[in-house]
This record gives sequence, structure tokens and C-alpha cells, in this order.
Amino acid sequence: LTFTICTGQEESRGDGIATIEAIRELKRLHPDVQTTLGLSNISFGLNPAARVLLNSVFLDECVKAGLDSAIVHASKILPIARFDEEQVTTALDLIYDRREGDYDPLQKLMALFEGVNTKSLKAGRAEELLALPLDERLQRRIIDGEKNGLETDLDEALQTRPALDVVNDTLLEGMKVVGELFGSGQMQLPFVLQSAEVMKTAVAYLEPHMEKTDDEGKGTIVLATVRGDVHDIGKNLVDIILTNNGYNVVNIGIKQPVSAILEAAQEHKADVIGMSGLLVKSTVIMKENLEELNQRKLAADYPVILGGAALTRAYVEQDLHEIYEGEVRYARDAFEGLRLMDALMGVKRGVPGAELPPLKKRRVPRRADASGAGAAGSLVEEREEPGGRSDVSVDNPIPTPPFWGTRVVKGIPLKDYASWLDE
Repeated sequence: LTFTICTGQEESRGDGIATIEAIRELKRLHPDVQTTLGLSNISFGLNPAARVLLNSVFLDECVKAGLDSAIVHASKILPIARFDEEQVTTALDLIYDRREGDYDPLQKLMALFEGVNTKSLKAGRAEELLALPLDERLQRRIIDGEKNGLETDLDEALQTRPALDVVNDTLLEGMKVVGELFGSGQMQLPFVLQSAEVMKTAVAYLEPHMEKTDDEGKGTIVLATVRGDVHDIGKNLVDIILTNNGYNVVNIGIKQPVSAILEAAQEHKADVIGMSGLLVKSTVIMKENLEELNQRKLAADYPVILGGAALTRAYVEQDLHEIYEGEVRYARDAFEGLRLMDALMGVKRGVPGAELPPLKKRRVPRRADASGAGAAGSLVEEREEPGGRSDVSVDNPIPTPPFWGTRVVKGIPLKDYASWLDE
């Protein structure tokens, strides 16, 4: 639990820094121990609108220091990108106690939000939005996940442009910014989904105004969670992001055997196959699926994108790439999946300048000697990859403790340990 830094009292000014440094030090000393933080007390004493800012900025700083989870009121946290630069800078100055001369960030923050409540803050944002040019306003609606007034703006856009141009030239630019903010850590997943929902609503509203064409669209991908794995949040996010960016996504769900994946790919004339899984065993299943595509002589027809928590880039782009007779790439998140899909379709259709990103190789090659000979005395040389091993030291002496089990010592005079007791 953190303490407030908003009382103006000297002894509490550094409590924000202390919390951040404690998180960082815990992560350094005990990297496997998870942390959670009661967060909102940091802003106790400020008005509600200022609290939203300080809570959001402080959460962002704590996450950068290694915080794993936080106890927050979800509606009172916003992405940093939603605040203006002066507000964020002032909040950071307050958190890190950057006072100088007559400048006191606490006084400035209170002045910035004087007479402002959360309702007027929302009204001010809506007013600010309406003052923007139409294209910029539509993009902001996507970035901010703001549905109110969306249909009115779309109707206005349709008066001067075809619906497809509104999607491709304006709305997709907004989603591109969302991807960049997510990739840089400035926007958290719930806000990405909020933006995606607004995008979905906008596309659905514009769809009746789009002329049906005979072209093949941007491309088709079949998505599936592999056999034996039920995890699909990441896969479903990929579905949302690709669909919102104009791709045809055939999402066939969880626990899908390779035969079902290939049937769907052939039925829907897929350009790409995307396989997902969270479990370590899923990495083995993915390898078997790629081998099956090789055996069926289908590897050249289907580039594959793989994703999931247990995968690593080197495992996919070195080990699996070596066995697969077609193209296989690793997507760390939905937005990298989108970039790969753009590249794969560009290459397939011969778009000038289109190319796949270079393959990522291990910095340290694997040892061929399975016995571990020559490894004695060395530190771990690589992160263990699925299906592989790491070289570790085998000659470290095992220390012997001074005793085993419980030892009870009686008769120690109180004066010997009284000074250690916290009264």
C-alpha cells in the first residue's frame, strides 16, 4: 500500500519515490515474486479529476519499475496519452518531488484542476473533440474509445467521401496510433479493446454504404488455438485487430487439430494460417502441425504466424523455420500480427518494396554435445527454448548448513534481545 504525497507535509513528499524504488528492489532481489499495490491512496486529498491523472501516471511509473498487478478502480485510470503534456509533467514532478525555487508541483497540480470535476473534465474533452477537424475528430474517437457522437461524425464524413475511404484513410489511421501506443506501453489492453469496439461500431455503421466489389479484399487468415489448449484471449484480440484493419478472419476457436485448421484454410481460400497457444506443450503441437503441412505438400501455400506466451522468437524463427518448408514467423502481440499480415500479403501480391522482417537468430548457438561436456564452470548461456536445453554449471559445491531441522534455544536474557524489539 502506498501513502499519499498530497498533504504538503515534508515527511510524506518522498513516499511515491519510496514505493517505486521498493518495487524495483523487490524485482531485483526476488524476480520470481509477484507484487500488487493498493494504488489510489497516492492521490488522497486531491479533487477527483486530479486524482485520475496522478493515479494513472503513478501506475505507469510503478509498472515500469516492475509492478505485476494493482488494486485500482478501473474507471478511474486512463492511458497516459489521454492527458496533455503539462499535466503529465506536473504529476511526474510531484511523484519524484522535483521542487525548485518557488516551483511546487503539488501547488501547480491543484491550480491546474481548480474548479474541475470529473463531469466537467469529460465535458471539456467532448468540447475539445468537437473543435477538431472532422478527420482528426474521428481518429481521436477511435484512439480514445469514445462512441458518443460517432454516428453524427460518420454521417458528416459520408457527405463528401465514399465509406471505404473513411475506413481506410481515417479510421485505420486511428487504429494504427492505438497499436503504437500499446506497443510503447502507453495504452493498456482494456483501452485497446475499448478502441477496437468503437472501430467495430464505426465499420458496422458504414458497411451498408460500401459498394460490394468482386476483388479479394485485403486477405484471409484462419486463426485457431491448437489441439489440447483452451486459451484464446490473445487469439481473439488478434481477430479483433485484423478484422478492424480490413482482413477477413476465420476464427475456428480452441482445441483445434491440424486437420480442422487445414480444412478451414482450404474452404475459405486462406492466405495465411495463424496458430495460438499458451501452454508449453502447445509449442510441440505447433511443431507437429508444421511437419504435417510439410508432409501434405502444403507448406508453400500457407505462410504461418505463431503466437503465445510459451513461444520465443528464436524458437519460431530459427528452430521451426529450419524444419518448415514455407514461411513461419513469430508475433509477440496482435499488432505485430497485423504488421506481419500486411507484409505477407504485400509479398504475395507483389507490392513494390514489400518484404518480411528479417529472421531473429539466437545470440548464443546451441551446444551439439548432449552430454554437457565442456559446460562445467560456465553460467547459463541462453534462455531455455521449448524442446531444447541450456548449458549450466555442474561443479558448484553444495553448502552444508550448520544444522538440520528445528533448533530451539532457551534461557537467553531479555537484555540480549530487548533492543531488537519494536515497541
